[in-house]
Amino acid sequence: MSISKRVKEKRIELALTQVELAKRVGITQQSLQKIEDGRTQNPRKLLSLAKQLHCDPEWLLSGHLDEVREKHTQYNQQLTEQMRPLLNQDALLEKQDLSMEKTMLEAPKNASLNAFWFRVTGDSMSNLSGLSIPENYLILVEPETQPQHGDLVLVKLHTSQDITFKQLVMDAGNRYLKPLNANYLPVPLNADMKIIGVATEAKRPLR
Repeated sequence: MSISKRVKEKRIELALTQVELAKRVGITQQSLQKIEDGRTQNPRKLLSLAKQLHCDPEWLLSGHLDEVREKHTQYNQQLTEQMRPLLNQDALLEKQDLSMEKTMLEAPKNASLNAFWFRVTGDSMSNLSGLSIPENYLILVEPETQPQHGDLVLVKLHTSQDITFKQLVMDAGNRYLKPLNANYLPVPLNADMKIIGVATEAKRPLR
């Protein structure tokens, strides 16, 4: 779209005649006619014209600014939609008001709406060889994912009112919580424990 079309469309949008707009800008109606006809591509009173048309002079001249802003707005909207809360142990144990303001972190596009981040504590999931999720790593937990053998799961311990993060092992109809750290022993997943969700992502925090 050319400057002539942008000027004309904005003028019509504001329900102004050429005479009215020209008077406000401080030019003749004939000068405005030349702009809208395309004979004048770089108006001398561009700033005044943009002010009266309630638009940005750069956009009026080139048409690019609104496109950039629109793309930036779309990006921010997409980014906001990908943000998920960082929940701590108190929040998961319902000891904290969930309506309180939370830290929001970017998650993958395929993350569910109920997914959340959790900071790993302790060294039971640290491993010198193979898969390792060290302390302070952030894990993305998916409450709606069905746990399967080998998944890394976040578990609520009802008896001790604690949260633990382990690998789920299924063997001969029994389920165990296995640490990745060989210095810790597996424990049976019993009725006093509830799997909160499956960890699908892990990342090292920058701070």
